[in-house]
Amino acid sequence: MRPKAAPLALVTATALTLACSAVGPRSLRYGRGTYNTAIQQTNSEQLLLNLVRLRYRDSPLFLEVTSISSSLSLELGAGLGGTVGRANSSVAPGTAVTYIDRPTITYAPLQGSRFGTQFLSPVELSDILLLYHAGWAIDRIFRVFVQKLGPLQNAPRASGPTPHNAPEFEPYFAATELMRSLWADGLVDLTFLPSVAGNSLTLTLTARADSEARIARLCALLGLPGPTYKITLTEAPRPGEVGAVQLVTRSLLGGMYYVSHGVEVPAEDYALGRVPTTRDRDGNVFDWARMTGALMRVRHGAREPKNAYVSVFYRGLWFWIADNDLDSKSTFSFITQVLELQSGEIKGVAPVLTLPIAAE
Repeated sequence: MRPKAAPLALVTATALTLACSAVGPRSLRYGRGTYNTAIQQTNSEQLLLNLVRLRYRDSPLFLEVTSISSSLSLELGAGLGGTVGRANSSVAPGTAVTYIDRPTITYAPLQGSRFGTQFLSPVELSDILLLYHAGWAIDRIFRVFVQKLGPLQNAPRASGPTPHNAPEFEPYFAATELMRSLWADGLVDLTFLPSVAGNSLTLTLTARADSEARIARLCALLGLPGPTYKITLTEAPRPGEVGAVQLVTRSLLGGMYYVSHGVEVPAEDYALGRVPTTRDRDGNVFDWARMTGALMRVRHGAREPKNAYVSVFYRGLWFWIADNDLDSKSTFSFITQVLELQSGEIKGVAPVLTLPIAAE
């Protein structure tokens, strides 16, 4: 029995038409989610890796995904199949359709002036306001990205490599705890005032029977002469300005250094001098968890962790943030958002995913 070419060609053309119409939407549904997940996961791993590097005084490096182009090829095969016997013989055409995704991913290291502008420039007061209105807790914002508030020091040397002397931060934390308490009760409002002389934030506090003592305590910590319900947080306070408090922000890299002190390292690395040992005035080893405990904790171990939010392998060890450590996850997400916010227009071409479909 000799098969006719017309039915085989018809089946082949039909299969090709159906494949082209189905592959496009199906590849978009699969490809977009897969690439999205991969970029998000690798970005998180890269950030955690750089936090660990900073703890070890190693140089950080960021590789940006500048483009993703994916070429989707469609391959169609055709053939004959059937049975042959004395009583009955049959032959039928058959087709096979496969598609192959060939991605091309382009990376670019963040360096030079772009690195300086994005990572070394102090966070703008307007960005502080954006983060505040994005719903981030006021104490988290002020602990990570503010290093001086009036007379209060928030471990300014922790904005760089781990210092040998214990940082000063307790009075500052007392002030931010009062700010959080008032914020949680809905008694705080923050606004931004641009000025040629120097930008400023206005911290407006609401008077209430149960808030007056907290407001008085906060004003005393900030060095104000008496309780006030409107505090000007400014980069450059003018002499004699009533209710004005100087606010000095950190850079993105400074904030990363600050939270990197929450990376726990093995005792062996301290003994071998791979990580500096910080001591207090009495010569005792300073526990950085006193400062970063409510912000960031990165654990370490010899085995790959289970149920980790994000983990990386570095220097022969696994470092990770536990999935149930909500404080650390919040701070990590917070740093990620500031990383995106600081990139602004400095960023290169955003990742682009194209899926041309070609039949072969």
